[in-house]
Amino acid sequence: MKKSIFILTLLIFSTTVIAQNLTMGQILEIKKKDLGNADDYLTAKGWEFLEATEPTWDKMGSATFTYNKDNMSSRAESFLTFYYNEYSDRTRIYIQVHKKEKYTEYVNSIKGYGCKMISSKVENGDIIKVYRGATTTFEIRSSTSENFFNEKTAIWTFFIVSNDDYDLNWGDE
Repeated sequence: MKKSIFILTLLIFSTTVIAQNLTMGQILEIKKKDLGNADDYLTAKGWEFLEATEPTWDKMGSATFTYNKDNMSSRAESFLTFYYNEYSDRTRIYIQVHKKEKYTEYVNSIKGYGCKMISSKVENGDIIKVYRGATTTFEIRSSTSENFFNEKTAIWTFFIVSNDDYDLNWGDE
């Protein structure tokens, strides 16, 4: 019996150790991958596939993954959507986090890469900051959401695109 409990504990512990949230450096590495390699990388890190959409001539395809998802609800510690285009090597990453520690880690990493804030504003009750580095633009959105008990919780999203992509699609906003 003791052996069974030990093995069960070891299995639970090893699953917890294998699954890990991502660093900003890892997110930027995923952005360089194609869809299949991004899926392999995230799966190896313990992320779970949630849903995908096919690209069309006018819209990028997407694949969404969750980290530390609750089996009984749609809640997760983090969501990552990988946007891709079959006709070019352009990719985008959208990641949503719910822990302030992870938000702070990501912002500090972005600043550590030498990125500078190029704009900030309030839009629909959200704070939006845009940081730009040598090759990459990061749009960071701080917002809140209400749960079933009308309690507000913080949500942070990071939208990561190349500078060329940002200038082409959002540069003159």
